[in-house]
Amino acid sequence: MIFIALWMVALMFYTCAAVAPPDGGPKDETPPQFISAIPEAGSLHFKGGKVSIKFSEYISEKSIKNAVKISPRLDFPAVIKYADDELIINFPEGLLPDQTYVITINRNLKDERSVALDQSIQIAFSTGEIIDEGIISGRVYGEDGYGVHLWKLEKEFEDSIFFTEPLYVSEADDDGFFNFKYLAPGDYVMLGIERSAAGAILVPERMAYGVSSKKVYSLAKNQTIEGIYLRPKRENPPLKMTHGEWLGKRWGWMYFNQELNDITFQGLNILDSKEGVHSLDFYQDEQDKKRFLLIASDTLNVGKAILNIESVISGKDSLLNHAKINFRVPGKMDTTHVKQTQPESTVTIRLEKDGGPTIPIVFSKPIMVITDSAFFLVADTDTVVVGVDWINPTEIDFLPPMGWQEKTKYQLMVFADKLTPIEGKSLKDSVTYIRFNSEKKLGYGGLSGLIVNEGIQPLIELSTLKKEPEIFHSSVDSNLQFHFKNIPEGPYRLMIIFDRDQNGEFSFGSVLPFQPSEWFYIHPDTFDIRANWDIDVGLIQEERQ
Repeated sequence: MIFIALWMVALMFYTCAAVAPPDGGPKDETPPQFISAIPEAGSLHFKGGKVSIKFSEYISEKSIKNAVKISPRLDFPAVIKYADDELIINFPEGLLPDQTYVITINRNLKDERSVALDQSIQIAFSTGEIIDEGIISGRVYGEDGYGVHLWKLEKEFEDSIFFTEPLYVSEADDDGFFNFKYLAPGDYVMLGIERSAAGAILVPERMAYGVSSKKVYSLAKNQTIEGIYLRPKRENPPLKMTHGEWLGKRWGWMYFNQELNDITFQGLNILDSKEGVHSLDFYQDEQDKKRFLLIASDTLNVGKAILNIESVISGKDSLLNHAKINFRVPGKMDTTHVKQTQPESTVTIRLEKDGGPTIPIVFSKPIMVITDSAFFLVADTDTVVVGVDWINPTEIDFLPPMGWQEKTKYQLMVFADKLTPIEGKSLKDSVTYIRFNSEKKLGYGGLSGLIVNEGIQPLIELSTLKKEPEIFHSSVDSNLQFHFKNIPEGPYRLMIIFDRDQNGEFSFGSVLPFQPSEWFYIHPDTFDIRANWDIDVGLIQEERQ
């Protein structure tokens, strides 16, 4: 009996110990919240030593690394320890007198479910009688996550400061807003940077960054400077020819590390395995402007070959000199069929005012001969022979002879025996069908408004809310009004640019040599252009810092 009683007690203990929250249910996506600090945030006469920072839930110990920054920088680093839902930071002794120290906890910090802080946290202590209360804030615009670097000038501005460790770092929230608090009076410079590089020394060719529209921001005691806007971008690296691939006896592709526009090649040729020099025709791939189709006038000898370029010219500028790459010319005869690679399925079209859009039709290898009646267009019950606009030997820009018609189904018939590829066989099927469905005609409307001109000629930009936006520009007339007409219907973002260099677009500036960006303002609302409507948005005014 005693044994049974002990067994039942043990079973009850085990059952109680095994209680746990049930599986399933909504995923916890609540960010951890700052609860309190000891000493209390804002404390004066701070001597250093232990600071305890408490959160609303347990913190992931692995996330602490690179999550805590202390400004200004300490001569000896603080020791940071993990304690479940607390961070323990041990400051060294010998802190500067009458100095506000700021602990910034950025969005690298996560809870045990890997949910990050929703925005950076700043906690300040002063070794003197006051806490500095200066604030600099603004917004970073872009498609990714960003941080902001801030430096306080100790002497005259030098652009080399951007290549030093920042004095203050703030991570922008998901909407791009950033905020520096507890700043002492003085002159400051800043830089927007991709979030993954926040706190690191800038390497322009590797990191997206954006400079501000002013060189220096002078902050008075307890002043707030707000409305600073930054737009990071990646610098174009030096142009390189990255590689080539030779797919047949006479043709192949060459690739560059960036998109190219309006360029010419000088001294473009191939040296084959028997020292034969072959001149080349080249065609840019409109679907991938980093690569160019190459076609040789003669068959290349099998084996190692060298592609040479004397120079790549854009206008009066030479972008690349004396480039070469190696590749191999295949020995096997090409017996494969050419394929129609785009479009991959039925194309749905919204008819534009000019009868467009044109639709790209792409083949897997160059088509060298096209005989009559290669293309027939079937629209409803009508069938007609059509000509097509070849923009290079692999690609067509297709548009029906009279433009698209609303609410109509089309079939483009491509006859294999009318197309001769550079090598191999024509299309596998005797007739290939490419299908298009046109929907209701796209409507067009207008948008106008009034802005305050501060002496610099403003440029107004409307851009569609797409991954690859369509962009429209308008100047401002003598009455400070702007007008957009015949804009395709849909949602748009409006931006004001003080077009300092008068080049008709936003200029991002640079760090070396330092050139400020052009001042810009992006309206917080989107504007919905509707067919046959003209929207007047009234006066748009934003204080310029």
